[in-house]
Amino acid sequence: MQLSSKLPKTPSRAVNGCRLSKPLSLRTITRNESKRMLLTNAVKEGPGEDGSTDYAAVAASLNALLAKSNKPSISGRDLRDLVLQKWGRSYDVRLCKLQGRMYLQVMWKFLEQRSFPLTENEYMQQLDAVAEYLNEWGVADTVRQGIIQARKPPGYTGGGNARCISIPLAVDIGGGRSAEWQ
Repeated sequence: MQLSSKLPKTPSRAVNGCRLSKPLSLRTITRNESKRMLLTNAVKEGPGEDGSTDYAAVAASLNALLAKSNKPSISGRDLRDLVLQKWGRSYDVRLCKLQGRMYLQVMWKFLEQRSFPLTENEYMQQLDAVAEYLNEWGVADTVRQGIIQARKPPGYTGGGNARCISIPLAVDIGGGRSAEWQ
């Protein structure tokens, strides 16, 4: 990467209103330097006592990142499409904690209903929020399978009762944020 001849060799001593004690020198970072920086930043503890890099730790760190990115994910749009394809209506989808377990519930009210309390935009925001949690927890496939395998649709059962589809999620809800689900 070449610097333009119009740029000064050193930046101004004031950057965004902050005064610098020394001018910063600009230089090109080589490809090997960027690889070395990536590997160094991937290891949290730094080099060993003898100055060598623990490449096993670097590999484990990078593999953990790859494994996290390879998990199947789901979007709010995917949730809507799954529900619409299965039952022909855009049913409301919620997360619920019951007796210490997390469930995804497909509720009996649907977007096409006149009395549905959300606009289409609010409905999509709701689904996006639910999908974000599902992706964080790594249970997108469980939800897909649960919706596909559901036998009865959600809806009113008569006598003022309604049925929702509850899909149990294998999620550890203990910890610092568990109070969100009470």
